[in-house]
Amino acid sequence: MAALDHFIFSSVDLAAGVDLIAGTTGVTAAPGGPHPGVGTHNALLTFDDETYLEIIAIDPSQPEPGRTRPFRLDERLEPRLAGFAIHPTEGDSIDSLAALMREGGFDPGAVMPMSRKHPDGHMVEWRLTYGGEPEPPASACLPFVIDWGSTPTPALSSPKVGDLVEVSVAHPDPAVRSVAEALDVGLVVSAGPAELSIRIATPNGEVVLSSA
Repeated sequence: MAALDHFIFSSVDLAAGVDLIAGTTGVTAAPGGPHPGVGTHNALLTFDDETYLEIIAIDPSQPEPGRTRPFRLDERLEPRLAGFAIHPTEGDSIDSLAALMREGGFDPGAVMPMSRKHPDGHMVEWRLTYGGEPEPPASACLPFVIDWGSTPTPALSSPKVGDLVEVSVAHPDPAVRSVAEALDVGLVVSAGPAELSIRIATPNGEVVLSSA
């Protein structure tokens, strides 16, 4: 089985992304840290003990990475919800969930190790699927897979932004909708223009973040 892990809100500039989400929700994200070699850094907010929101942006302190930054950051798009991740639960693994997506016709990418240094100096390490085509899969409507292993999820240590009320995926391709439903992580799936959206109950009331 699988569960929702986190949602990615992309912004070319991290401070601007943090300010935008703070103005929308009433809560300021905590600094996360850089992703060495990827050319990005992040800030974090949580919904509950295992699900959180990551604000990710280009890290100007890092050299240009050897490959395109994830979530189309190099295209300098407007801030938006850019993707989401699931993690395996009992009876499944990062490899079995990736295989389920491949069987449906979508490659989430190879499983690779990742790490970043937390502001307090300790290293955070995990594995994820990376480099699928297109990236993120199916216009953000299909997830990548992450496995924290023995590392505590950032959801346990980030400021609470509110409660995740609903996660919706719309897509014109029935194959995308079929895979989204097969993951069985509580998505509301419908036909329509490609869009990932989340509805959050925040201190400022209900807020919707969208990829559209």
